[in-house]
Amino acid sequence: MLNLAFVSSEISPYASTGGLADVCGSLPKALEHIGYSVTQFMPMYRRVMEGPHPVEDTGIRLQIPVGFHRYQADIWKSRGKGPAIYFIRRDEFFDRSELYNLPDRDYDDNFERFIFYQKAVTALIDTLGSPFDIVHAHDWQAGLMGLYLKHGLSGEGRTQREKVVFTIHNLAFQGVFGGDNYSYTNLPFSCFSVDTLEFYGNVNCLKAGITTADHVTTVSQSYAREIQTPEWGCGLEGVLSEKSDRLSGIVNGIDPTVWNPEVDKHITAKYSPDDLEGKKSCKADLIRRMKLTIKPSDPLLGIVTRLTPQKGIALLDAVLPTIMQETNAGLVILGSGTEELLALTTGWAKRWPGRVAAKSGFDIKLAHRIEAGADIYLMPSQFEPCGLNQLYSLRYGAIPVVHRVGGLADTITDVTAQPTAGNGFTFDAFTEDSFLAAVRRAVALYGQPKRWTEIQRRAMRQDFTWTASAKKYAALYEQVVGSA
Repeated sequence: MLNLAFVSSEISPYASTGGLADVCGSLPKALEHIGYSVTQFMPMYRRVMEGPHPVEDTGIRLQIPVGFHRYQADIWKSRGKGPAIYFIRRDEFFDRSELYNLPDRDYDDNFERFIFYQKAVTALIDTLGSPFDIVHAHDWQAGLMGLYLKHGLSGEGRTQREKVVFTIHNLAFQGVFGGDNYSYTNLPFSCFSVDTLEFYGNVNCLKAGITTADHVTTVSQSYAREIQTPEWGCGLEGVLSEKSDRLSGIVNGIDPTVWNPEVDKHITAKYSPDDLEGKKSCKADLIRRMKLTIKPSDPLLGIVTRLTPQKGIALLDAVLPTIMQETNAGLVILGSGTEELLALTTGWAKRWPGRVAAKSGFDIKLAHRIEAGADIYLMPSQFEPCGLNQLYSLRYGAIPVVHRVGGLADTITDVTAQPTAGNGFTFDAFTEDSFLAAVRRAVALYGQPKRWTEIQRRAMRQDFTWTASAKKYAALYEQVVGSA
């Protein structure tokens, strides 16, 4: 079996801002389960140092050049079960309240921070002395790994043994920095070219990952097609189209030891497709905790999301008055993001007290309780590379209403179109009328308890665990290693 290195800027449960961390926390475990050896690398953020998961200092110290400076990287390691995780520690870069940004702006030194991180990972790979067959890098924060594996830390060359797989989790986040920052990389000036990482005079880290990888993946088949079009390519559609013969879409999975109402430690009652009684208790508990005044028989809508324009929050804002007027539904929303959208969601709770509850920030316990307590899960994303919350919702019997794009199109089948196979409700046009019509259909069907229970049980029995996806990644790794 192959020896794999995973390079990502976040891993659950150590530090997370969303789906990237969930994938990199679950996929390596699934790969080890089928026989692969996986070693992971991530920065040592304050959340890691202050978190409940034990880590230890390895004693390894590495000197890392970044432009005209040299910094020491202290290497720490996880002490739990599962794949080994090495943490790159440099406190002035990573001992911060947030991973990437302040409430109103990104950290000014993000380019320097993640250049240091990737160089430290490259140096650590050489120090460990255990050759990897594949280095699997994720998103722009690891986009230059292919270049450092080839050119070394100072651009003077390195004997590269590893093949590189690069995964795009969200093309909208590309890590674009001014070209005057290029000196931080210490790479040969020949790399600052339109064929590698140059992007209208800037450095584009995601483009570097795409152009230098042996194979590029993204997190659903539909999204892999969409990002090759001007509408969704975010300026890189031409680069991706040229790479189409080495571009794959593999849908994400979920970890059934974490997201599973039969074993979930965060919810008030366990339940299964064969016995849904516990879900009623979870709904009652969520209503009580969030101080809602709706009746247990009223439909309860749930959302757990990043509050960004991508997630369709403005679309929900447009239709929510009609939902509140036409139905007895309640709504619970948990999210973190822009101050403007936070103010919008808290405004809903003030306008409809007792029917809408909004909480800001990241609260893993509440996220689980919303999935377990909600009847209907809303996910009106403008675009969605894969999405994980719709998969969690299926598992918890919270029937999703989604915009039919990306991974949402690949995982949710409309009940209205396919009554005996559907697992949710979809809408095609990203408009108020289309979204509202889908919500109305969901609420109407909720009013038919027998049919609703059938849909819940069908949804909960679907297998979106990592097992199948891990096997697809394994086949891809074998293909990449076997290629010339």
